[in-house]
Amino acid sequence: MSHKAMIRQIAQRVDALGGQALLVGGCVRDGLLNIPCYDIDCEVHGVAPEALSALLREFGEIDTSGERYGIFTIRGAGIDIALPRRERRTGPGHKDFEVEIDPDMNPAQAAARRDFTVNAIMRDALTGEYIDPYGGIQDLEDGVLRAMPGAHFEEDPLRVLRGAQFAARFHLEPDAHTIERMKAMPLDRLSSVRVMDETKKALLKADQPDVFFRILKEANALEPWFHELNALDGVPQNPKYHPEGDVFEHTMLVLRAAAEVRSSVQDPLAFMLACLVHDLGKAVSTKKNEKGAWQSIGHERTGVPLAGELLMRLGLPKSIVAYAQNMCALHMRVHTCYTGKARVSRTNILFDESISPEELGWLAVCDSRGTGKPRSEADAEEAFIMERIAAYKEAAARPMPDAKMLLEAGVQKGPALGRAMREARRLVLSGETAQRAAQRAAKIK
Repeated sequence: MSHKAMIRQIAQRVDALGGQALLVGGCVRDGLLNIPCYDIDCEVHGVAPEALSALLREFGEIDTSGERYGIFTIRGAGIDIALPRRERRTGPGHKDFEVEIDPDMNPAQAAARRDFTVNAIMRDALTGEYIDPYGGIQDLEDGVLRAMPGAHFEEDPLRVLRGAQFAARFHLEPDAHTIERMKAMPLDRLSSVRVMDETKKALLKADQPDVFFRILKEANALEPWFHELNALDGVPQNPKYHPEGDVFEHTMLVLRAAAEVRSSVQDPLAFMLACLVHDLGKAVSTKKNEKGAWQSIGHERTGVPLAGELLMRLGLPKSIVAYAQNMCALHMRVHTCYTGKARVSRTNILFDESISPEELGWLAVCDSRGTGKPRSEADAEEAFIMERIAAYKEAAARPMPDAKMLLEAGVQKGPALGRAMREARRLVLSGETAQRAAQRAAKIK
């Protein structure tokens, strides 16, 4: 049975009991924006908890883990059914709320606990009529993100991050009063899991993920989770190469460019994070040279530990941290190869150092697109990079010397064999045959 059919049948049963079933939250907002929604939230008014539980069991197995909050989930259906409730914070944790279920609460009262007006719109599941006590439909039409009135908004600091990712995904702009309220909400007690959940939505679902970080910056909310990114604000760049402005602005433009290509990479989240952290080293490596021009020599090296600190703070797995650090360390060499029109052997050896050669190439392309210079310049570099990645793949597919071949060439077992294997691979990538590479590698002490 489809979502739509099941919800309608539930709504009919609720109506027969004298109640009303209202679609709420993201599914209503997304419907107004013509965005597909696969998770349905429905709030049932005028029906007692016991009666609602019994009714829902006719439609499938019920997960009652949220029952204390008045929430019933129909397993495997992607449908949550809830009763109206009031919430009052009792502690700093995200579960520290006192909940009072009240089936007789009117829709305006029930919607008052929500975060933003665009998420407080309700729709009758039977008639299709909208119930919009806080003007969320008009805010959607106007592109405004407005915090709900009353004191409840400030009770959960995660709403700062949620608001930023909503703005990025749905092309909304927080009004001035909402930004001021966000500024008063400290984020230091949030868990890394909750922070990363909202960040991930912005990075993977928004076509303008930079808006997420721009709003956090405007709300003074890049600290403490994105300290290293915040440090890029105001760090100057040489306008000859970076007419777009400071390093923070450059990073934001790179992130937006990355959103254009993330569907082409194997690990979009790791790739987007690598783009986010690729220039963190400029905060500590930028200085004027003897001619008075700004330079960031070595920022790709100084950025490696900073990238690790930011990503580990967010609780990301070691594999993603290693990927991003590898990208950070190598990205400038791609640009150098392009500007110097390096030989294929050199680019082959460079890409062989990468955890993901093709994605290193895409990062360099996005880095170039984020300079504010004409797109034609980035397109020329992209053509060079993609041509060299193809050349690398062809070279890496050639037969490589194995341990037996190197031992027969006179290499001793132990550390020497490992060194010879690496050197032989380098020689093949530079154009040698496997046999010739093994012979040459065997002569290196």
